Amino acid sequence: MVSKQIGDRPWRGVADEFMERLQQHQRYLFHVAYRLTGNAEDAKDLTQETLWQAHRKSNKYVYEKSLKAWLRTLMTNRFRDQKRKKSLNFVTLDDAFIQSDPSPATAMKSVEEQVEQKILLERIKEEIQELPDIYRRVIILRHYHGYSYTEISKELDIPEGTVKTQLFRSRKMLKERLSRKI
Repeated sequence: MVSKQIGDRPWRGVADEFMERLQQHQRYLFHVAYRLTGNAEDAKDLTQETLWQAHRKSNKYVYEKSLKAWLRTLMTNRFRDQKRKKSLNFVTLDDAFIQSDPSPATAMKSVEEQVEQKILLERIKEEIQELPDIYRRVIILRHYHGYSYTEISKELDIPEGTVKTQLFRSRKMLKERLSRKI
């Protein structure tokens, strides 16, 4: 097999060059992953998974755009997907807006404040259940499951603009309903 020469360097495949470009951003990706996961081992895993995914999806990368930004987006989406999958196994829809474990801020509140907060969360949950179906679905996907506008659009098979409109209207409706009852 004869290798082509460009100057003193043998010609390499586009995939090898792309992999080298990916490796140049490995340290940056690790720092982003560490901020997302808060743990070095999980950050290493997320970094490697992101690099592997980027290599597999190299044909989808638009070379005029920032590779760093594209990698960060891949990583963030992968992290969200992993987090969503883990949370779906442990949380039921009924518990969507009620915290099962008190946060550190909650522990500092008085018992009366904690009870008031729980009552308010119950009211919010009830009001969400009373919303028309089109509004309830987007609220739950956005605020409970953490879906992006694009993900909600794909999940419900509606345009992204419609998702934004429905979220705006549902939040406004919730605010009006809650202000009447409080």
